[in-house]
Amino acid sequence: MRLLPFFASLTLLLCSTFAQAATLNFNGGAVSGCSLGQDGLQYTCVSLALGSTDVIVIGGAYGVTVNSSLAMSYNQGLTMSGNAALTVKGNLDIKDINPSNLKVTGGSLSAEGGTFLMGAQEQTITANIFATTIKMGSNNVTVTGRISAKGPVEIASGSLINGPISGTIVNILAANTRIQGDITATTSLTIGSGSQVTGNLKSPTIDLKASGLLVTGDVEASNSLSIASGNGIKGNVDAGEVTLDSSNAYITGNAKVDHITLGWQGRVQQTITCKAYTPSNPCSCVTNNSGWAFNEPMGPKCGPATPTGPHHFQIDHSGNALTCAPQTVTVTACADAACSARYTGGASVTVSPGGATTQIGSSGVATASVRQYTVGTAALGLTSVPVATDPLVCKRASDNSRSCDMSFAATGLTVTPVNHNSAVATAFKISALQDKPNEQACVPLFANASKDLTLSCSYSNPSTGTLPVLVKGTGTFVPLAASTGSACSATGQSVNLAFDNAGVATATMSYADVGKLTLTAKYESASGDDKGLKMQGSGTVVVAPYNFVFSAIATPQRAGLAVTGVPSATAVNVSARNFLNAVAPNFGRESTPPTVLLGRTVVEPTFAGHAEPSADGSLDFNGGVLSATGMSWKEVGSVQFTASLINYLGWQLPAVNGVVPPLASGTSGQVRFIPHHFITELIKKDDGDKPAAANGIATPCAAPLTCANDGEKGRYAYSGQAIGVRVTARAFGETTTQNYDELNPSVLAPVLLEGLDAATGTISFPPSTSDGSSRLTDGSKAQVTITSVAPAKFTLGVASPMVAYRFPGKAGVPVKVAPTDVRLRASSTYPGGAVVSSISPLIQNEARMTVLSGQWQVAHGYGSELLPLKLAVQVQYWNGKKWTTNLLDSISAFNKSDMVLANCKKTLDCSKLAVDDRTYTVAQGALPQINLLTLLAPGAGKAGSVDVSVGNHPYLGSTVGVAVFGILRSGPVIYLREIY
Repeated sequence: MRLLPFFASLTLLLCSTFAQAATLNFNGGAVSGCSLGQDGLQYTCVSLALGSTDVIVIGGAYGVTVNSSLAMSYNQGLTMSGNAALTVKGNLDIKDINPSNLKVTGGSLSAEGGTFLMGAQEQTITANIFATTIKMGSNNVTVTGRISAKGPVEIASGSLINGPISGTIVNILAANTRIQGDITATTSLTIGSGSQVTGNLKSPTIDLKASGLLVTGDVEASNSLSIASGNGIKGNVDAGEVTLDSSNAYITGNAKVDHITLGWQGRVQQTITCKAYTPSNPCSCVTNNSGWAFNEPMGPKCGPATPTGPHHFQIDHSGNALTCAPQTVTVTACADAACSARYTGGASVTVSPGGATTQIGSSGVATASVRQYTVGTAALGLTSVPVATDPLVCKRASDNSRSCDMSFAATGLTVTPVNHNSAVATAFKISALQDKPNEQACVPLFANASKDLTLSCSYSNPSTGTLPVLVKGTGTFVPLAASTGSACSATGQSVNLAFDNAGVATATMSYADVGKLTLTAKYESASGDDKGLKMQGSGTVVVAPYNFVFSAIATPQRAGLAVTGVPSATAVNVSARNFLNAVAPNFGRESTPPTVLLGRTVVEPTFAGHAEPSADGSLDFNGGVLSATGMSWKEVGSVQFTASLINYLGWQLPAVNGVVPPLASGTSGQVRFIPHHFITELIKKDDGDKPAAANGIATPCAAPLTCANDGEKGRYAYSGQAIGVRVTARAFGETTTQNYDELNPSVLAPVLLEGLDAATGTISFPPSTSDGSSRLTDGSKAQVTITSVAPAKFTLGVASPMVAYRFPGKAGVPVKVAPTDVRLRASSTYPGGAVVSSISPLIQNEARMTVLSGQWQVAHGYGSELLPLKLAVQVQYWNGKKWTTNLLDSISAFNKSDMVLANCKKTLDCSKLAVDDRTYTVAQGALPQINLLTLLAPGAGKAGSVDVSVGNHPYLGSTVGVAVFGILRSGPVIYLREIY
């Protein structure tokens, strides 16, 4: 008969199981409680009453609307794909679904008029999310899709969002969230520490919390933008009030602001534009507390905003043309009066006479053509969209004047030089042409004949020079000057040229300097069939450097600091050279100095994921030579610096596979970079690399304890207590050198750790006693001494070892040492003697804390041998005069294995005595009454005393308490209370 209840229960269990395992399949079939629309794709449900293990499955083309809120529990499931849509009129709560039951790989989730919730579990979905309020919970979530709310949005820490986010108030919780998409908040946007955002930010108020936060994109904040210490924006900023907190907040692009405050080592790498811009005081909106002066390489630089149209247009022309052919001219859109910068916004221009419409792109320069069919002089003109603010400017090469007049002739010489590199012999053409009557076409004037022409050269940009052009016709090279060592002259030289049947002669030129020059050819006949014929023509040519040569650079260099030359040179020089390896003296003397791009080629490291930041600094030449005082690299490894010239005076090479090759380039020798400095920090509870153990973090201070000044409230740890310490290798400017990694051993040197007095940083390992000096240990029971951080501990520039500061004394024995303020110093010495250290006279680079001598104080107690015995235990520290309970300690703990039971007397057997197996954690320095240290009852007939101590604790010594079982305390007892 006893089997009947069993089978009944089994039957009930099976039936219950089958009833709970339902699947609501929205794929075109009927679903109880829901209607299917006429389109056969849209379901409408009053509500969904789900069993505890029910699963909702929505097909890829179907939509489900629930006219009430929907909350799903751990064992329920949701499956969606394709364009599936789940819309709830109210709250949609999927936060508690087991991640393995949440299979949303496409579609959309909507909570109309309610809140969407997910993320109590570590959930992953691919879907667009729409709601009035969106909360991503307290755990890591991964969402691929758009997140859009009519109200606030809250994203959990450690989340990964692949898509744009929008709402009224958007809050990205600390720490280490990654966003791949734009974020738009109509009221305010807050992003927590350690987060990475790749996308643009837009909100009236934006707050980027400290530290380690990076935004790669443009930022628009109409009211205020706050960038906390260590955070960066790789993009442009358009904002109202901008604050870069101390220290090392940065913006890599331009900043257009109402006002900006730069904290210590805060930096805007490009141009700051005050919205109320005044040319006489361009930095009027800047409060500069960065430590760098205005216009220093690292300091703020201010200027006007990008213009809305060109300042003026400039036409460069030869001054001569033929009536039988179009003549090419160069049109430049200028951004300022000197045309030192080009307008890059694009323009459409029409040049007269006879010109067609020409488009000027982002380069700011284009070629156009003019034409006139009658002999005479015409003034060049130009119309444009957009219209320039100032009149047209012309530059005529034939006489280096600013005239817009061009002479059109029926006969003439056309000089067509070819742009080339300095001192490279280059062929060019000279044509002798004439107009063929009634056909408006050019025909040869000289065919299969040799003629003596006078060739001359003149300097256009720079306007002066020291070397001539050498030209060779049918003979040898001759200088178009008095000698090979003198400047171009208007007199020139007679050069014999052989014209072919098309009236074209080929000559060769060589110029050992650089710049834009004008070559002029003249022909005057005093005899023969063409007696009295006079004609001339000219053409411009651009000659660029052949290469760049770096002087020797000392190695190693420190990351982020300007590099230095090898002794005794202090500066690094880069020179523009010609093909013969001579310096080109005119380089850098152009009306608008050319832009030479500074770059780098990373030689080491090569491991996957290594950092390759660009080289910092600029190359400003004068007389062909640059003193590269601002050249630096913010990483560690081995690099070669590069100098490259892409565009010179409007000439650049055609792109190859979308990349424009340089006209000239050069590479330095290999330079090894090491960190500029280390910083040491105490890891805190909200940090991403916090230790797993609760006692692995130094505790914040409060009265009555006064701790070492760390810029906050201070922190303390016990002697011998292992706490998390972060050692970071950094560049100058406080960016972490991510290549300082175990996978890049060539830049690693042993990193020594040392404890010093916090006040001066000069006394090593205080205090010293008769038992020896203090030391750093691993915090284990054995307290093994450590002196350095192993290279294998470093990942992407950071190591997070567990380190204990231990006072001298015997293991397990409380030491009476007063609270001691210490700092932790990291240093490395490289071959050759270069030292990298955490020492800084300006900022606090070294972790500071107060070390306490601590102990467990175990009370005495007595009780029946038939009952467990409870003992009070406190954690204490030596305040310099006495042991006192540490009321700040609610972390220290011990367990059964830490206990020592010894010296059993009478009938007690220590080997059979036991401590209740649990964790004993103090609260405000003492075990709470509900969790006192508990000795299990030894049993009847087991009476006597035992010494009790926390003798196996790794870092806290212990007093010895006496526990008595089965022996009553003798009497009588007089209780005394003192009244004050």
